[in-house]
Amino acid sequence: MKKHTVHSIMERYQQPSTHKTLDKCLLEQKTLQKIEELQLQSNPIHYSVIYEWLSEIDPYFTDTVQTNIDSHNYNDNTAETLYMNLVAQFLHEKIPSEQVESLLNGLISHINNWITHSKQRQDVILNDLHFVLEQELPALVKNTLNNSVMPNFLSLHEETEQLREQVTQSSNAVDNLKEELKKANFFAKTDELTNIPNRRGFNENIEETIRFSIKNQSPFALILLDLDFFKTVNDTFGHIVGDSALRYVSKLLKEETKGRDCIARIGGEEFSIILPDTNYRNALKVAENIRLKIANKTLSVKNQEKPLKLTLSSGVAIYRQDEDAETLFQRADDALYLAKNNGRNRVCGEEDL
Repeated sequence: MKKHTVHSIMERYQQPSTHKTLDKCLLEQKTLQKIEELQLQSNPIHYSVIYEWLSEIDPYFTDTVQTNIDSHNYNDNTAETLYMNLVAQFLHEKIPSEQVESLLNGLISHINNWITHSKQRQDVILNDLHFVLEQELPALVKNTLNNSVMPNFLSLHEETEQLREQVTQSSNAVDNLKEELKKANFFAKTDELTNIPNRRGFNENIEETIRFSIKNQSPFALILLDLDFFKTVNDTFGHIVGDSALRYVSKLLKEETKGRDCIARIGGEEFSIILPDTNYRNALKVAENIRLKIANKTLSVKNQEKPLKLTLSSGVAIYRQDEDAETLFQRADDALYLAKNNGRNRVCGEEDL
């Protein structure tokens, strides 16, 4: 396979950079070498997935591929799933799905209006013709209506009926397309393992929360949570148990949040919680409550004598009016790192910095 025939999907929506030309060539060579090393078939799917993995453009995607490779679970099937995730990400970046859905809704509405109104108009005309034919009319007029006008109209009516059936089928096809678009948009923003929003979903949720906060002059908090020593969990119990642990944490976060609260998995073992209408002290309480529930729970593992105990560290920050999401995220992340550096299994807030 010629390396110049396949292009990275993620590159298509990354900002161009002149200093990356040489790096790109080296990355292409490494991609081909890694495909050969892993004894994979040289095809566009494996090339794109391995290229994105080595480029480390998306940390979450890189971690997912690495996990599959480490657990010897990377094959044609998993590669296809990963590739479709890349395609979904690209479509989400390049296609304004809300606008497309609005356009499709408008198209369906116009089609259905035509179907309804054209049938209504033809039914009115047909009833009028029948009514006229029941009246006392000169023979010539009646013969012309019966032998010329009515047959032609009935023929037109039948052809229009067939057209309506075809248009109805088209309307159904457009409606199905709209549903597929919704599904694609959902999967592009959803973490496949835990079925909660991923980093892309988090970005969308926090921007929406910022708009709401500015409009209503209301506070909101951001909590970043990271499982401690999670690599040790994978190394000790295996990736299957590690995946189960991540699903357990996401389930607990769902149970501990409510209403307009938004949770997400934003990295390999990193999660986030957006708490609208929540002040700093209450956000610290939420984070501490979650930390305690995780730390106090012992998970039994099949065929393992040693139980699994998880702990997590958290960083908390409160939104300041008119700041961007990145600034807020950085403060919460700094607080998270402080918790990690101070021994883990603890909650730190931005006021501790």
